[in-house]
Amino acid sequence: MMKNIYLLVVSLFITISVVQAQDSWVTHKGDNRISLKFPNEPKELTPGSFIAVDKDSIAYIFTIVDFQVVANLDSVALAPMKTTREFADQLKTGIKQGLPEVDFPDFVIGTWKGFTSYSSIGFDAKKKKYDLLMFIIGDKLYSVSTVAKDGMSNHGHDSFVNSIVLSN
Repeated sequence: MMKNIYLLVVSLFITISVVQAQDSWVTHKGDNRISLKFPNEPKELTPGSFIAVDKDSIAYIFTIVDFQVVANLDSVALAPMKTTREFADQLKTGIKQGLPEVDFPDFVIGTWKGFTSYSSIGFDAKKKKYDLLMFIIGDKLYSVSTVAKDGMSNHGHDSFVNSIVLSN
């Protein structure tokens, strides 16, 4: 009985610590559709791409790509192609050009909150893990990723993804 009470108290303490840690995260409004929380104030890397690094050296990256601007594709043009393997392979090729040292397996095509999504976990020679989730809403691709030492918990990535709020 005492052991169960002890485990309950320890579990409660851990839960409170996790909740408090996430509450201190900073809300970032990406655009009129998406906001999410970073562990601290993010810095803009390039227009539409933001990064924050936490105390464990985990990098949290959020990027918005407007297909209308970069490829002259609107949501109507994207609709028939966004669920195809060819489209996912093109996304992978584009990411591979920016991150040639990272080995990503094929992207998994799925849905995230009803929107077409792509996910993958890649690794580089320095034993860093790149955990990637992308999803398309309208003519925009939203990318949420973390970069951490291989073997670290997925808690940071999960908290980052779970902090995403969709607006109308």
